[in-house]
Amino acid sequence: MLDELGVESIEDLTLVEERDLVKYLKPIQSRKLMKGIKDGLVTLNMELVSAPDPSAPSSPTPCSPNTTFQPPNQLLPSPPSTAPSTSSASQPGVPWHVDFRLNWDQVSSAIRLRVEKEERPLPDERKAFVVVLVDQMMQHDRNPTRAMCHSVVRNIIRSHPKSFGDIGKHGDTAGDGCHSLLQQVKTRVEYKNRNNTLAQRRRERRPRTGMAGEARLARGPVDQYGCVRWGPADLPEGETEATLENIKRDLLNIYSEEGMSGAERAEPMMEKTYVILRKYLNKEPAAAMSEIKQEWPFLFSQKCLFSHFGLLTDVNVLQKLQEAISRRGQTILDYCATLDNPKIRDVLACYDPDSDKAACILLLLMLYFKEPKESLMLEVDPCATTVDVNTAELPGTPCLIIQGDMMKPSGWLISIEGHVVMGPHPFFLHGVAAFFSSYYVFNLEYPAAGSSTLEFIQRCFLGINPERGSKTKKRTTMNPHVSTLLRKLIDFEWAS
Repeated sequence: MLDELGVESIEDLTLVEERDLVKYLKPIQSRKLMKGIKDGLVTLNMELVSAPDPSAPSSPTPCSPNTTFQPPNQLLPSPPSTAPSTSSASQPGVPWHVDFRLNWDQVSSAIRLRVEKEERPLPDERKAFVVVLVDQMMQHDRNPTRAMCHSVVRNIIRSHPKSFGDIGKHGDTAGDGCHSLLQQVKTRVEYKNRNNTLAQRRRERRPRTGMAGEARLARGPVDQYGCVRWGPADLPEGETEATLENIKRDLLNIYSEEGMSGAERAEPMMEKTYVILRKYLNKEPAAAMSEIKQEWPFLFSQKCLFSHFGLLTDVNVLQKLQEAISRRGQTILDYCATLDNPKIRDVLACYDPDSDKAACILLLLMLYFKEPKESLMLEVDPCATTVDVNTAELPGTPCLIIQGDMMKPSGWLISIEGHVVMGPHPFFLHGVAAFFSSYYVFNLEYPAAGSSTLEFIQRCFLGINPERGSKTKKRTTMNPHVSTLLRKLIDFEWAS
């Protein structure tokens, strides 16, 4: 927290304002801390940790109970003056979870040894670690909130990222690296409080704002989730709304003359009109998909759809998916081969060198999460065209229509709102990219029946990891099933 605020000395504390602490502390706690600093009642014993000599050979830092891992060139609170085997007492006005320190004496020697060697504990060892950690946390609060748990877990992972963080063997990190350990800690807290009604926290009921079934009148967090340019206001330099509307008319002329083959020529023009296109897509009530396709036909070309998704999220969807399948695909296949699941074994038995790896992985993920294939995909005849697809079978949510055998697809189409809007096209992974992009570009929620698979693709393959929010109704944090699979894959990857 201190380095983020720019505090470099004790004197700098007097320059900290209450608004600087909003993201770290609750209002009353912030005021207590500010009053303590002003009255001279709060002092932080700080030391500057010098940078290591780059010429000196690196060696693992021991993780004994009286040792804390400290990154170089950062101003950090010094260790407590009490015995290392006891938890440090919080400074006056500072919440306990901010400077919580684990009593490593209560952690098994096997775990301490692994952490010392910067190795990941085995699953059973990790569970035992969570039990000890939660027991110590509950000495401060019988029912720590998720935010409190996150604060404690984040500090542990900052100190021991390789042992407890959501970090793959190739250095790829899911979100802030805390999700899986945080989920285990919070689950343990809830288990410990299952019969303790006095410690349960109740959320205040929110008043209803509309009649049942009434359509929402404003865009919400689900629409903006994972986006970095959801509602841009600044027009391109030298352009006005009138000139952008002229470019839009030019795009329609190109489409009328060249059809989708004009997408290459249209792409830079689509990027230039991004602001007015987002304004159109974000309006309430939302336009029907048939209307969008009529007004902005090139948005349903692969090139322009991927380009728009890139501007919206800062993610190159096709490149990221290709890298993920190349880097993590085999790990997923190998891990699934260890599972005692007849349906998963049947899919793997059909997988051969000529099979599409991405298609196989998508099937395995849906089986692992116990989600019906029909919630996201539909298989049709290999030669089926847009007019051949039975629209009565199509869901209202985006659907990836597979031509031919799922394991060896010959092509794909995409339907939204029960109508085919893209395809047929070759290359299955391109279809997955277009299918996934449509949820973000058109402000659509993940369907409940396929939400775990989509969130796994989002977090594990594409690296879209907002700390809060979700593309699914009634969820504000990471799906625990996704978190669990991610942790198991990372453990499997490091063990193999």
